[in-house]
Amino acid sequence: MPSYAPLVPDGGQKRQAPSEFGGSNVPSKRPSLGSASNTHRTSGESGSNSTKRGEQYWMVQWRMPQYKKHKTWDGDGVLVLSGGKGTLFDLEGKILCTGKPNPDGACIGTMLMMQGREMEVDCAVSRDEYLSGRVFGRGGLSTTAPDNSGPPTSVSSSKLTKKFVPLRPVTNNAPLQRQQGASGTSIPKPRQGVELELVDLVNSSTKASRKDASIKTHWIAHWRRPQGRKHKTWDGDGFVTLKDNVLTLITDGGKYVGTSKWDGIPLFDGYECNIKGKVVGIEAQVDAKFVPKIDGWMADDGPCNDEADLEAPVISEEYFEEQSSDTLTPSLPSVTHIDAPSKTRIQPEDTQKKFVAPTNFYGKAIPKAEMPVKPRHDPNAEGAVVMKAPTEEHQKKFNIKFRPVVPVVIDPILARHLRPHQKEGVKFLYECVMGLRRHEGQGAILADEMGMGKTLQTITLVWTLLRQTPYFGAPGVGKVLIVCPVSLITNWKKEFHKWLGKDRVGVFTGDKDKSTIKQFVNTRIHEVLVIGYERLRTVIDELKYCMPKIGLVICDEGHRLKSANNKTSQMFEALDTHRRVILSGTPIQNDLSEFHAMADFCNPGLLDDYSTFKKVFETPITKSRQPGCSEKDMELGEARSAQLQAVARSFVLRRDASILKSYLPPKSEYVVFVSPSKLQKAMFTKILQPDTLSALIGGSMAKSLAMISLLTKLSNSPMLLKAALEKSKGGRNDIDEAGQAVEEALELLPHNAKLEDVSMSGKLTALSNILRYIKSETEEKCILVSHYTSTLNVLEAFCTKMKYSYLRLDGQTPQAKRQEYVDVFNKSSQSANFVFLLSSKAGGVGLNLIGASRLVLIDSDWNPSHDLQSMARIHRDGQKRHVFIYRLLTAGAIDEKIYQRQVTKLGLSDSLMGKGSSDNGGKSKSNSFTSKELRDLFTVQLQTSCHTHELLGCDCMNEADREEDGSTKSDSNDSNDVEDDEDDEEDRQAGFQSASTMKPETFTKMDKDLAKKRKAQLASLGELTHIDCLDPLAAERILDDALKAVVQSQERHEDSESLDCSVVPCGLVTFAFEKTSAMAPKENEKPDEDDEEDSED
Repeated sequence: MPSYAPLVPDGGQKRQAPSEFGGSNVPSKRPSLGSASNTHRTSGESGSNSTKRGEQYWMVQWRMPQYKKHKTWDGDGVLVLSGGKGTLFDLEGKILCTGKPNPDGACIGTMLMMQGREMEVDCAVSRDEYLSGRVFGRGGLSTTAPDNSGPPTSVSSSKLTKKFVPLRPVTNNAPLQRQQGASGTSIPKPRQGVELELVDLVNSSTKASRKDASIKTHWIAHWRRPQGRKHKTWDGDGFVTLKDNVLTLITDGGKYVGTSKWDGIPLFDGYECNIKGKVVGIEAQVDAKFVPKIDGWMADDGPCNDEADLEAPVISEEYFEEQSSDTLTPSLPSVTHIDAPSKTRIQPEDTQKKFVAPTNFYGKAIPKAEMPVKPRHDPNAEGAVVMKAPTEEHQKKFNIKFRPVVPVVIDPILARHLRPHQKEGVKFLYECVMGLRRHEGQGAILADEMGMGKTLQTITLVWTLLRQTPYFGAPGVGKVLIVCPVSLITNWKKEFHKWLGKDRVGVFTGDKDKSTIKQFVNTRIHEVLVIGYERLRTVIDELKYCMPKIGLVICDEGHRLKSANNKTSQMFEALDTHRRVILSGTPIQNDLSEFHAMADFCNPGLLDDYSTFKKVFETPITKSRQPGCSEKDMELGEARSAQLQAVARSFVLRRDASILKSYLPPKSEYVVFVSPSKLQKAMFTKILQPDTLSALIGGSMAKSLAMISLLTKLSNSPMLLKAALEKSKGGRNDIDEAGQAVEEALELLPHNAKLEDVSMSGKLTALSNILRYIKSETEEKCILVSHYTSTLNVLEAFCTKMKYSYLRLDGQTPQAKRQEYVDVFNKSSQSANFVFLLSSKAGGVGLNLIGASRLVLIDSDWNPSHDLQSMARIHRDGQKRHVFIYRLLTAGAIDEKIYQRQVTKLGLSDSLMGKGSSDNGGKSKSNSFTSKELRDLFTVQLQTSCHTHELLGCDCMNEADREEDGSTKSDSNDSNDVEDDEDDEEDRQAGFQSASTMKPETFTKMDKDLAKKRKAQLASLGELTHIDCLDPLAAERILDDALKAVVQSQERHEDSESLDCSVVPCGLVTFAFEKTSAMAPKENEKPDEDDEEDSED
């Protein structure tokens, strides 16, 4: 390929150089083609040279069109203008675009448009620099294709007319240099600064090449894993060493990452390569003394973590032979500067400014080795709560850097508010998540009863893990995720601000738009994210990229994790977080499978898979609880139950509310049985005809469930039955044959019946009597809880009629208003807000409604945890009054059957978790019934005052009568057991019989067997006080003044000594179960100031 003639310096520039630089001797044009210096050029080139006379070369910045306020440039490039056309090259010599620029000309600062790209001219470039390739980062002269379609290719730099001079920086306070003029006199420089010279980035003596690849060089670098997103980020800092054509990457903490073969391209600022699957970017060259020594391997799946189970590799000391032993924890090194031009004077070392680490811009950074090794808080201070120290095994597993061990002390700001049981709970949670317990895993279940301050214990744990670790200098938990029902999001944030203030920790709530989650992912300001279960499913993919990553997951109201196969449990697998905590006031609801799912979420694999767990634990324990089980089954079940309890105690903490007897006022619970109205009795009889029952028992389960729902609503009010049937018009096939019976029952409803008329319902009549007494005789407020919004509609209409002030919270209440309603109700008086209408599913968990001291459950749920959670809204820290809770049941109706099933489920929970435990929500397993159970559910005992009490077989004699008779309650029960055993013996002698020989008496025996089984399941009710409210002396045994007044008022309407349950009027209280907790502290005992602080569950 023909070569070009030597070029005259700056020949392509139209402007002359300044006179002080000898610009007068430089010609303004290139020599003509006929000059002697150009006679060696070929004739083929002379024709193309005419097109070069109008060429201009400019360094530009370019970008695609942008519409944001603060625009940025996309890159640098070289613009070649020739004959009104332009070509834009990037710095790698690739053509970006060609076309006609607008405007045609160019000068420094001109804005140009070409092919949709905006360009701003920075400076002019000589043709010599363009042809040599130096503007593209390549040294040497170049040749171009005949058509000039691309940038020149570089050749040897030895042909340059000007010798390369290294570039040296000039400090700002360097003395002013003076230039010698032609006459020998000093001429001051026209401007300060340094004339930049051409820099040969390729052949610089500071860069390595293949010829001197044996020389070891060290470079500062950034590294990251491969990322597919648009805006990539670096995962960490490190150092790259080049020796023997091999690149070695280590982290800034001294962890060895891997090696890769050098591709031969000299290293420079911006050089990128791949080492051990990591993308590495080179920054600047440094001395070997700044490179840390290797003390371990970095895990393949992420950056080095002090908590990872790693073993330090054995690496020879020869690998970094230049490193000294005192560079184990280097500070940020300074950059090796490129030599400046020879005409620039360099300041002496003693006058140059020293490097200041970016970690402390205003002063010298304190090396880690000089930082005092001490705990964050004084462990010897009065009242200090110190966590358990790590064991030797724990140190071997997690303290791979051999950091000093320091005590972890709870912040005194929180410690002074913690009660003894809360301090114990925080220590338990800390030991579980830090792996200091016996079990394998880092999960825990805090299953304290409602109202015992689980929220405060959790906040204390979060704050401790965010700021402290047992190993000094090791990173703690980066970020914390708290998942809870949507109604509790605002409450969690409020509690954080209450105990820690608004400045100590950043709490981000995920109840807004999905895009706002990126603010939590990409910032270190917010350390805690509080989000609902439903919203978490939509943003779980974004949370995987949190920096730092989420180190602790807390699931409030953990009933949503009761199934290992549901989406809620599976979505947490994307986070890969080992520390997990479940908060639940009632951890078991229906069976042990739910406990296995929750335990497997916290500590995966601890109880094996479910099939093994069911075979080893669930089946033997269930069999041992069945009436009539064999001694072998009972012995095996008790042994397996004890074994499971031992395992559970390692990661499950359960305390009942009895330990708060010195902090909380007493609580009285009443199960009130109310007689139905005549209208309700007639409707029950009309619906539950023999033909209808046969169709329901022999039909599908969906028809039975639909009828159960209708009967439950009828127990509340006949108006609800009408509303339910109108709502399901067109879908009446669910109850099929019963549909006609329901319509016939609705014909009994008065035509002028109004929604607010409570006289048609026995329960609502009793409720109106209780509310009337509370309103007139006390200053207390009341909460009415129902599982049906239709029931709340009836209650709302009743409150409006009676002019009772009220607030309502259900599923239709806006999220932003829920906490506001709670705060307003707690602070207001009875005259301002007397009644709070609450939906158990929308507000039955987590809310603090201590402004009320009385709560009424209008209906019961198949899931006992729903009712337990609702009742716990008022008996909690901050309550100052005696709490009264009423559960209203329609005597003999389906209400009693639901309550009996609740007692059975609570018995299973008590056997494993302790008293008062069950799971706290989710769908109840009320969709599976046997034919016997269905027949029992659809049987209404209208002639009884309390069917549940009759199943217990309790005579409820007072103490005086028992002493006179010389008998006791246990003696009576023993005699009944003997009779039952005799009946069982007769049944066993009967053997198998054909269906044709079965007699009606056989069905009676089957009912007796079911009753016996139910009696065993309801044995726990024997601990309650039984009050027959039809007895004239019953009122004397009732502690509650409101209920006592209601019972006394119904007695005055009767002349006889006792009332006949078959003819009692509507709304009479026929029977009651009473349970009263421990009394409040005595008046002469002054409570601690800390005890007066409020905390929420």
